[in-house]
Amino acid sequence: MSDPVELAELRKQLTDRRASLPRTARDSYHELDDLKQQDRDSEHEENAQTELADCTLTHLLEEQRRELESIDAAVNRIDQGSYGQCVDCDCEIPLLRLKALPFARRFEEDTRRQEEGDNQMLRVILTL
Repeated sequence: MSDPVELAELRKQLTDRRASLPRTARDSYHELDDLKQQDRDSEHEENAQTELADCTLTHLLEEQRRELESIDAAVNRIDQGSYGQCVDCDCEIPLLRLKALPFARRFEEDTRRQEEGDNQMLRVILTL
């Protein structure tokens, strides 16, 4: 990507999103904690609710951790001058895709092929 104005806008989008993630994680944690604190009629229901809240929180925090890593990697690619290039085919990732997903590492077709390959591998593992 060679347009410095677009690059600056995308960097700002990435850094703004990075700054908001810890706040989002705290909010999620507090909401789920409040849910766990509510009184329930039966002990079984309370345990199920607590387990669901813990599982949901764990999933949310893992997704946010992955997004932070992706954002940091994208900012590093900007600094290194390789931002906007597909890691598979070295084609330039379209600006429209980068605006929608600023930490994209792959051209859309390569992403689709990667996901199809991952899904195939998962099916093979599950059949073992």
